[in-house]
Amino acid sequence: MADVRKAHALKGEIINEIASKIKEANGTVIAEYTGLSVADVTELRNMARERNVFVKVYKDSLVTRALDSLKIEGLAPYLTKQNIYLFSEDAIAAAKLVADFAKKHEELVLKAGIYEGTVMDTAAINEIASLPSKDELYSMFASSLIYPLRQFMLLTKEIAKTKPE
Repeated sequence: MADVRKAHALKGEIINEIASKIKEANGTVIAEYTGLSVADVTELRNMARERNVFVKVYKDSLVTRALDSLKIEGLAPYLTKQNIYLFSEDAIAAAKLVADFAKKHEELVLKAGIYEGTVMDTAAINEIASLPSKDELYSMFASSLIYPLRQFMLLTKEIAKTKPE
């Protein structure tokens, strides 16, 4: 009897863990991993670690209970088969990771996700995955600032060449 109570307590802890991961993450992605080998999943986990994405496999029933406790609706149709859950502070990092990984491993199928508290279907998550990351945006911004300065420097250099000393 005591073992049954331990199991219930453990499930409660896992449900609380899932709920806190969903609350803390700006981006949560659900992907089906049926057909991936252990080596493939390990590769996905290593890539996730590099990108600060937390990856975990949970029972769908426990995820459903965590979503119910958070009053999040709309993910129930996606909680079937073998799912892997990815959580990230960067809103698009998890979606980008799954999209990049799925290019080499077609067995990984992006199903749905939660983006900044909003439930999104596969098409919306794929669209989010195509957005540039923060680092790419910073790089684009820096390039847009540097380009006019570079043009000005080239212009002054050309003007200096035409002037006699």
